[in-house]
Amino acid sequence: MTEKPRILICGSINMDLVVRTAELPSPGQTRMAHSLEEVSGGKGANQAVAASRLGANVCMLGCIGSDGFAATLKGNLAREGVDTAWVRNVPGPSGVAIVAVDDAGENSIMVVPGSNGLITPSQIDQSIRAIREAEWIVLQLEIPIDSVKHAIIRAKDLGKKVVLNPAPCPSAFDPELFEVDLLCPNQTEAESLLGIKIETIDDARAAALSLQKRGATNVVITLGSQGAVVTSSHDGSGTTWIPPARVNAVDTTAAGDAFIGAMVTQLANGSLLVDACTYAAAAAAYAVTIPGAQPSLPTTDQVLAILSAASTIKP
Repeated sequence: MTEKPRILICGSINMDLVVRTAELPSPGQTRMAHSLEEVSGGKGANQAVAASRLGANVCMLGCIGSDGFAATLKGNLAREGVDTAWVRNVPGPSGVAIVAVDDAGENSIMVVPGSNGLITPSQIDQSIRAIREAEWIVLQLEIPIDSVKHAIIRAKDLGKKVVLNPAPCPSAFDPELFEVDLLCPNQTEAESLLGIKIETIDDARAAALSLQKRGATNVVITLGSQGAVVTSSHDGSGTTWIPPARVNAVDTTAAGDAFIGAMVTQLANGSLLVDACTYAAAAAAYAVTIPGAQPSLPTTDQVLAILSAASTIKP
């Protein structure tokens, strides 16, 4: 049997420490909390798990620390079917996100990059075989920008397809980062990249074309409950709106990561971008119905169930 196309995710691996409390504390205030959970996360790791659960052949390139979280983080990726051969241990703490969530669903998050901040251009070069063996390279911005730029250059030199999820979006976005095969920001990130407000689907269409003119071959802007907008050519012929699936949202954590993982999985399997995004929108819709990050990432059957239900809904 022919091996499925290989996807390399280069990015962050975090341990999320999730504290649930009745109300978020004010500065200087101490509150008792309901619970504390340790949940494997990080945008890179989430996207790798999302793609793997949907049947992709996925490899992770990243760094974990020398602390007690490291073995748990690497072991979780391996259990999810992600190849961890290029996950390196470095001295010091692993990446950690401290997430406080109140009973109303509001949250406050502090991220300590830890080992994620130690992914260097040199490490990218030392991992060149991972890039060479992949067909699709997926990056985010929770690792150093210089390393992301270097990975893009090396991948392009080897003729690979490069996807950039510009999250979190920096205040000053390097123009070289636009030079990718597919740029996939969410609504807020697209606003930051362009310095505009996106309030309607037409605004999003115009924004996608503007981002394309800055160098991205293809652009997808995810719009949460409004679906997504896709533009897939340099000829300015227009955009396609992907409607959202109708679900009862519980927690939007990792919905974007579900979308990215599902979209790239479908692209790697030969789907057209619009079709891949329709599938990805269903994956993201499922994710918002389940609390948490990686626990909410769907399997193929769960995505197909969302798609089937959506096909029975009349506009």
